[in-house]
Amino acid sequence: MNLIETKIPYLDKHYPVLKRLEHSDREIISWYAEKYNQFSCEFSFPSLYLWDDIYHYKLSFFNDWLIVFDTRNDYILIPMGKEISLSGLLTLSISLKQDGYSGDISNVPPEIIARHPELGHYYDIENERGLAEYIYSTEKLVALRGKKLRKKKNHISQFLQNYPDYQVRPMDPTVRKDCLVMIETMLAENQTVSNSIREEAIVIRKGFESFDSIPLEGIAIYIKNDTESKLVGFSVYSRLNKDIFTIHFEKVNYSYRGAAQVINWETAKVLKDKCRYINREQDLGIPGLRKAKLSYEPELIYPANFLRFKNLTTDIAGI
Repeated sequence: MNLIETKIPYLDKHYPVLKRLEHSDREIISWYAEKYNQFSCEFSFPSLYLWDDIYHYKLSFFNDWLIVFDTRNDYILIPMGKEISLSGLLTLSISLKQDGYSGDISNVPPEIIARHPELGHYYDIENERGLAEYIYSTEKLVALRGKKLRKKKNHISQFLQNYPDYQVRPMDPTVRKDCLVMIETMLAENQTVSNSIREEAIVIRKGFESFDSIPLEGIAIYIKNDTESKLVGFSVYSRLNKDIFTIHFEKVNYSYRGAAQVINWETAKVLKDKCRYINREQDLGIPGLRKAKLSYEPELIYPANFLRFKNLTTDIAGI
């Protein structure tokens, strides 16, 4: 029995068999993300598990590749494993199409597209800028050196001056309850929030309910007033691989100037000895969010490349 067989308890679940994503899939998905050094947060088990109620993920195997199928949007993530060949991609897309699916493939690494210029004959290649992921140097997020990051340090300094006794607390059960109250309060105060924001709130609740079993980590920022400590921001994250942590959620009360910069900074300080890079996910095409993410000078904006299958009946045997 080889290593892959010892890690996959349901190796018989090859395509076209699809199974619903379950909590028990955590080990195998995390194993693939670690072994094959995945950059994208889309391959994070916590991300998949938390958003499963929205996107209804299914899993299967194609040879030794792990397939994650987004049934809401009708595409698969690029199969996880050793780099898949062009003939493998085409065989998979044709099989999916024959079974009534689109055959589209997402999160295709740019190096695969560069190595296979003939992809354009079989797929329309699209780049979804709003789904590109922002990856930062952890050390740089702590140090905040340079002219462009001076404003961040100034905001942090102002927060420290105004709230010198602020506290950084780990995500214990009491803190999680406070975070849920903060989310509910933010929703109640803004009845015009988008459907995507409401979906995210559902996902955050699920995250706190399953916090230890996924597992997740996090911190919260509190300030003191005359009678009590008040939560002003929190961050929730998890390990993607040996080099990268993913920030799943970060919420802050913007009425406290500098709180957004402080939660970012304190998160990086906690993670600086755990990882080289922090993936802060996508901007979803939201102008303000894009501006904020760019302002921290990412090391890499990891592109979201999609292969839209053209539904060709080409004989692929010679590829």
